[in-house]
Amino acid sequence: MKNYYLLMSIAIMQLSCSHIVSSEHRQAKTTAPAQPATELVISTPLTHVSSQTETPKIDTLQIKIVSAPATVQQKDQHQHDHDDSVAPEVGLRYLRNGNIRFVKGYLRNDGASTKDIKRLVAGQHPHTIVVSCSDSRVPPEIIFDEKLGEIFVIRTAGETLDPTSLGSIEYALEHLGTKNIVVLGHTNCGAVKAAYSTLNGQDAGSDNLNKLVQDIHPRIQQFKDKTPSHDYYDEGLANASGVAADLVKRSHIIAEKVEKSGVKITPAIYDLDSGKVTFKSP
Repeated sequence: MKNYYLLMSIAIMQLSCSHIVSSEHRQAKTTAPAQPATELVISTPLTHVSSQTETPKIDTLQIKIVSAPATVQQKDQHQHDHDDSVAPEVGLRYLRNGNIRFVKGYLRNDGASTKDIKRLVAGQHPHTIVVSCSDSRVPPEIIFDEKLGEIFVIRTAGETLDPTSLGSIEYALEHLGTKNIVVLGHTNCGAVKAAYSTLNGQDAGSDNLNKLVQDIHPRIQQFKDKTPSHDYYDEGLANASGVAADLVKRSHIIAEKVEKSGVKITPAIYDLDSGKVTFKSP
């Protein structure tokens, strides 16, 4: 009976060691060098008794546990595994709840401490990419009540797109594993107003401003020669929706992530009067 318990104990130890090796292998970085095989030898006394009258004979039982060297597969530098990525619907829920807190005035007290600063030194894993207007009244971190490391923000006037802003989004998708994109417009957007007022070819004031409004023009073309909506709400939402569509058209990386990796893009608009964000349904 003693031998039975002894063998059971050894078996449990073997399984535990195997589990540790397996866990360490899963956690290994793909860039880490391959490790040599290691051995763990357990020596334990084992008593043999063939009959009640025989003098016990003591042998040594050796169990050798060998952990194979971790297989390190080199990946392309642009390919990354993000098993811990936040699902798009979860990211949207975070933003919805955060905006409710913002509107009600019950903001979080966590997420911006010295401890959080230190925690994020090792890296970031934002749950959402927010493509937003640069308007000083619409800072995404505040209106969504999000803290350090939680959202990756790209801001340009009127959510206009250029290679730099598209590259920033691609970076977050490829290297940070983010799967939720929100394109956030707002009411009474100055860039949208400027684009609306130049739909007939008027000069916006400079070459750079002309390029800015020209990026917006196709998204609000349907409002040409019409009376603008209250607070330019419809125009602002149409621009945000157009940006969401253009992300897929202008970037093969974004298009591929949407098609194959479950990335979702949602247009939204912020109301300057109420502070409320309305998300457009797919």
